[in-house]
Amino acid sequence: MSNVKAKVKEFLASANKVAVATCINNAPSCRIMEVQKVEDDLTLWFVTHKSSPKVDHIQRGSEVCIVGHKEHTHMDIRLTGKCEVFTDMETKKFIWNEKMAPFFKEGINDPDLAVLKFLPKKAEYRDITTGSLYPEMEML
Repeated sequence: MSNVKAKVKEFLASANKVAVATCINNAPSCRIMEVQKVEDDLTLWFVTHKSSPKVDHIQRGSEVCIVGHKEHTHMDIRLTGKCEVFTDMETKKFIWNEKMAPFFKEGINDPDLAVLKFLPKKAEYRDITTGSLYPEMEML
């Protein structure tokens, strides 16, 4: 695993909430989401409601930007890439945990449960305490 990938993965291990930005009609739309899983290649998994506007945004244009920041450590990340929407049971089983139950009335069988898979193309990591204002970058 590369240095930037390792730093981003370590960052995400302790900061599971990130801002996820999509675009619709040439306008950005951003929201805070909880990362459910992080794979070694920095593929990120989220859950959402199929009826959420972000699902429509992703289906129309899959480019997504994810940003995370830790104020107490002065570190931040930015990932850009593509997102996919899944509603099949196999993917739901892969991501499901009981902490999600209060948000989906029918649990894993809720027809409004959707899974988002984010596939990164570029990773950026910045630690201002090192003296640099510019992030380390890596194409993935």
